[in-house]
Amino acid sequence: MQKVFISHESALQFWRHHDLSRAGGIKRTRQGSLRNSTSRISEIKPLVRSASPQSGKIYGARPDASLASRLVDLQIDLPLHVIVDARAKREKRSSIVTHLCEQPLPEGSFCEVSENVYVSSPELTLCQMAESLPYADELELCLEFCSGYCINTDSERGFDDRPALTNASKLKAYVSRYKGRRGAKQIRPLLRYVIDDSASPMESIVLMLLCLPSRLGGRQLPMPEHNVEVPISGRARSHTSRKSLSCDLYWEKFKLDVECDSTKYHTSKRQLGIDSNRRIILDAMDYRYVGVTYWQLENESEFEDVVQAIRRAMGLKLRNSSERIQANRNALRMYLVTPHGTRQPLKLI
Repeated sequence: MQKVFISHESALQFWRHHDLSRAGGIKRTRQGSLRNSTSRISEIKPLVRSASPQSGKIYGARPDASLASRLVDLQIDLPLHVIVDARAKREKRSSIVTHLCEQPLPEGSFCEVSENVYVSSPELTLCQMAESLPYADELELCLEFCSGYCINTDSERGFDDRPALTNASKLKAYVSRYKGRRGAKQIRPLLRYVIDDSASPMESIVLMLLCLPSRLGGRQLPMPEHNVEVPISGRARSHTSRKSLSCDLYWEKFKLDVECDSTKYHTSKRQLGIDSNRRIILDAMDYRYVGVTYWQLENESEFEDVVQAIRRAMGLKLRNSSERIQANRNALRMYLVTPHGTRQPLKLI
């Protein structure tokens, strides 16, 4: 029986709408072989007809229904990207993009959607996307897959909550087995900046702006942890009935909490009150607090003030940077705050 292996951009679309929870019906497999892979549309159509993990069979679909209609439940658009193991299997069609992989892939490279329908695992998808994505987009995608959200440009917030698809440890382990293949060289240097549990795209953006090296437009600050629960102790207990605080970006060494308010245009009075109470609690425990808003991210001088406040909280010297470094930092900042789908190519000096 022929098998279809959905990959690259189509796998990314798939994972933006599905997860690996039991309710989803998608299973990780040890599948690494691409034996019996196909890119023939006549063979793919009947395979994907009943492949939806949630809905199963597309009721009412005609035997001759288009490939596009059969991909609706999987929430994948045309062209469909698939991967095969032999040049002879490659077909030139506008609705199918065929990727060739003649080397065996590591075990665990695919997840089973339904019988004879597989999709690149989250880890393989990230490696495949690294072939074509700019480094900033690839790192942003890695953080997304290891976090509790997924990008959704149709949502008012620009993202939806979703269980993490993988984690930094699994991704690093997979990439070590993936070496020598396309995308491995591009993704490997980014892994040191991948951490788990970001709760929003803004948290991931702030992490990148603060921690990437200067040559990539970052500030070279130490790596934090995401969404750490800090116990409330001592004098701070008199200010709240809560037992702990969740910190967006947390540096234990510096007792520093950086909170990200992703409200795009204004901060509510309620949020201001929450922030003020948080500051009082942290001050009582001798912790440091810095807040950053989306508005500050969009404004160069305002974000510079945020960075300097963070450096002071870390006990680091305040210093001026060269025009080239500052230009690269501004370029990366403006690139990341620009919505997905409207970004111009990132150009660093």
